[in-house]
Amino acid sequence: MLEGYATGIDKTTAQHPRTVLALDRDGQPLPPGYGYPSTRRTPTQLGCKNPKHIKAIFESNSFNQGCREDQGCNWFGGG
Repeated sequence: MLEGYATGIDKTTAQHPRTVLALDRDGQPLPPGYGYPSTRRTPTQLGCKNPKHIKAIFESNSFNQGCREDQGCNWFGGG
């Protein structure tokens, strides 16, 4: 969690062939504006589910909501 923000995705979305965890851009480390040290793109979900500046990743068998879901937003972010 960075600055109090956390989000989660389901296993199907994480394993989607177009989901990307980017560590570099054009062979160079990501600059801060692009999400250094890493960023995630999940094209099957809305942009709010594509966090920048990922510091940790956890796998869990339990449902973990994120900050937006705690405020009543749709968990899937695409429907």
